[in-house]
Amino acid sequence: MKKHLLFISFLFILSACEFGAKKPAIVEEETPEAIPTFVEYEIAALDEKSGPCELDSLSTQCATYTVEYPVITGLISEQATDKINENIKSTIFDYAFLTEKPESFQSLIEELSTEYASILKEYPDYGASWSMEINSDIIYQDSSFISVASTIYSYTGGAHPNSYQVYRSFDLETGNPITLADILIPGFEDELNQAAEIEFRMLKEIPPNEELKDKGYFFEGGNFLLNDNFAIINKSLIFYFNPYEIAPYAVGPTELELKLTDYINLLNENGVLNRLKD
Repeated sequence: MKKHLLFISFLFILSACEFGAKKPAIVEEETPEAIPTFVEYEIAALDEKSGPCELDSLSTQCATYTVEYPVITGLISEQATDKINENIKSTIFDYAFLTEKPESFQSLIEELSTEYASILKEYPDYGASWSMEINSDIIYQDSSFISVASTIYSYTGGAHPNSYQVYRSFDLETGNPITLADILIPGFEDELNQAAEIEFRMLKEIPPNEELKDKGYFFEGGNFLLNDNFAIINKSLIFYFNPYEIAPYAVGPTELELKLTDYINLLNENGVLNRLKD
């Protein structure tokens, strides 16, 4: 019996010598698909300060300004490029918390710096620092449009800061902002708002038999109404209601998603989303 065991052991050793040690299995890693790119762009940035902190880093009297926004550089026509770049900045300036719309980010910073300096001159012991942060970027690219999200935050004294989130989609052929009328059939409003109210109530857990105003939400005329602060992301419309827009500040913002696959009958066959009907 021992002879048989020795013989079998010898065969295993001989096989190992002849064929070599067993190699580990090679696992092929899957290469993730590249995200399609339909525009080339870079992020422009500004980072500045004003007030006593410019000379004294320990000063508590300081106004800081941080700005980042996308600048289209290629892959679409020059005309569309220029228009989209201007529209991105113009959209941000609409929410810039000033009495008059600024002409540039630099003029916005200069105006806030002047106001802050004026307050410090009048109240030398004023201890609140001001800040403005703007962060904008492309969040979705498609062959016919891009979508941009811009966050605009500022604190210029008071009980709390101001902040806005702004969504826009831009037509890559014309460079114009895309409106609901550009992608939906005429007369879409009633059906879309009624469907959106159902989604809104589900999101906020408000039964159909309860008034929205009784839950702290206010809409013009008392009826739910979508705003124009939206972007097209993949196959959905993403709407954003900023603080104070439909509810008190304490309630905060609301983001509402409407899946376009649920509204195929409302899509305009001549719009930028016409292929979804196929």
